[in-house]
Amino acid sequence: MSRLNAFELICYVIVALMLLDLIRKRDYNGLFTFGAAAIVGFSMELLAVSVTDIYYYSDNFWLSLGKAPRQFPVFGGLMWGGLTVYGMELAKKHGFDKGLTALCTGMFIVTMDILLDVIAIRMDGGFWTWVGRPISTMITQHTFMSVIWVNFLGYMIETPTVAWLVLKKNEKVPAKDFLKQTYFMFLIALGGIVVTSIGSLVSLFLNSVTDDRFSCIAFLILWTSLAVLILLRSVRSRIRILPVRRWNISPIIFWSALYAYCIEGILYLNIGQTQPWFPVIAFIFAFSTLFFCIAEPVRGEVNRNERILRDRSN
Repeated sequence: MSRLNAFELICYVIVALMLLDLIRKRDYNGLFTFGAAAIVGFSMELLAVSVTDIYYYSDNFWLSLGKAPRQFPVFGGLMWGGLTVYGMELAKKHGFDKGLTALCTGMFIVTMDILLDVIAIRMDGGFWTWVGRPISTMITQHTFMSVIWVNFLGYMIETPTVAWLVLKKNEKVPAKDFLKQTYFMFLIALGGIVVTSIGSLVSLFLNSVTDDRFSCIAFLILWTSLAVLILLRSVRSRIRILPVRRWNISPIIFWSALYAYCIEGILYLNIGQTQPWFPVIAFIFAFSTLFFCIAEPVRGEVNRNERILRDRSN
């Protein structure tokens, strides 16, 4: 089995485990969040490969939608849903308001994606190929090790949009009102598609007039600001590790599988030879994400905010 197909299989398994866990817990908000984000993922990716010539996906995946060379692997859309659900779970622990919670959801996802995209374009001929962009480990205003910056910035538009709309919906729609949940799932998906499309077009335009500086600078400022904010909130709230009996196993497996694949890929491709700091960053990102999977804030203010958000979601 190729490493490309191994990742495809891993994604199907961890998404299946996530859905089974949500069903077992009757987490209907989580299931409909998955649906909305997956619809956005499938729609945006199929639209992008159909109307642009920026990139195209490998035809070596087992399951894909569309005809080559404008196909999109099925697991990719499902992973948009899974990442949004478990990204929100991590973000909500910090007791921020809806806006910051939504942005932090995007930050947790793109933190992993920084590692994944670097290896994905190199593994087995590439999960996808950026047209006209040679593979290198150089970091410039145009690319991060051959991954365009607007790709990362796009996650900071799409995911926060869906997350914010979901949080607003959860304040008003009962979790067990399946008719309204279905209606808002498609409405949120439509909103995510519209906002992401507009945001992507604006970003590409600003890139064209700034020689790609806009996406690079905007993403770095946004990601760094959110990372510092989460770090400060974690220190102030005295986050502690939960007893093992209270660990939520499904997201631990989900994030562990993704980061393990990323780290193994970085070592296999020997990226550390030219960028020795990159494997170190990968371990830091993995440890931080898994820590937040098994930890919670202690101090009353953050716990109170978290309870309010959770109560509104139920």
